[in-house]
Amino acid sequence: MKNWNDDYHLLGLGGFTSLIKSINISLWGNEITFQCLYNPEEPIPYKIIFKDCQEIRWDVYDSELANELQADLFGISLGEDHHRKPALITTDIFEISILYGQFILEKSEINHLKVEQKETLGLKILT
Repeated sequence: MKNWNDDYHLLGLGGFTSLIKSINISLWGNEITFQCLYNPEEPIPYKIIFKDCQEIRWDVYDSELANELQADLFGISLGEDHHRKPALITTDIFEISILYGQFILEKSEINHLKVEQKETLGLKILT
């Protein structure tokens, strides 16, 4: 069984936590973008983008937290692209499952991610 926190480390974000600041669903649900901050003490913005989405399932854990400005990212499993296995993102407020075609990570400092890791994840990385 795969450890879902392994995918967070494969993103090359390091050992600090991340926050989700906003989520943008566009193209009638075909694309979903997560605006994130790595390391709340010295925030580094990055985006997680899923394209060619076929299914998005959303569970809100606690509706009293719905007015919060950010959600703590507890874990991410990237699943498999080309609609083979859904990605799963878990926070303190919600959990979302996305069956997608392509995954893109956008961040400014991605150079330390090894090429074989990028190929394993099928990542398209924009810097």
